[in-house]
Amino acid sequence: MPPGLKIRDGGPADAGSLTAIFLGARAGMPYLPCLHTDAETRWWMANVVLAGHAVRVAEAAGRVVGFSARSGELLAHLYVDPAAQGAGIGSALLADAQMAAPALRLFVFAANAGAVSLYRRHGFAVIGRSDGSRNEEGLPDVEMEWAASGHEP
Repeated sequence: MPPGLKIRDGGPADAGSLTAIFLGARAGMPYLPCLHTDAETRWWMANVVLAGHAVRVAEAAGRVVGFSARSGELLAHLYVDPAAQGAGIGSALLADAQMAAPALRLFVFAANAGAVSLYRRHGFAVIGRSDGSRNEEGLPDVEMEWAASGHEP
């Protein structure tokens, strides 16, 4: 884990910070269509993600710099503030999720080569691909899976 990084449970007070990270990270993915307003995204973060997932928040120097959201063995979200990317925060959040579950599954946009590479480095394998019909953005995605040693997913 990067020095000074703290990972903690997320809560309702984090909705604004997590929304800003989510929107900022996605703004750096020019292939993504903009489907929702910022206000709709903040509502979704507060009422769907934070209310229905195990959310973990990464903080550095008292500032929220990333988060993950897990529902059972589904890693639904992992985002890092664009200004903090490349510092090991995504790896730390992913390792934290792997410690919390014996197996994980996720979906990542096929065009997000950096994320696919991150997940591969952490032991995830590609188990499927889609043409985009299973996500609201309509973009091709990759399904990946990881299991702890001795555990069948």
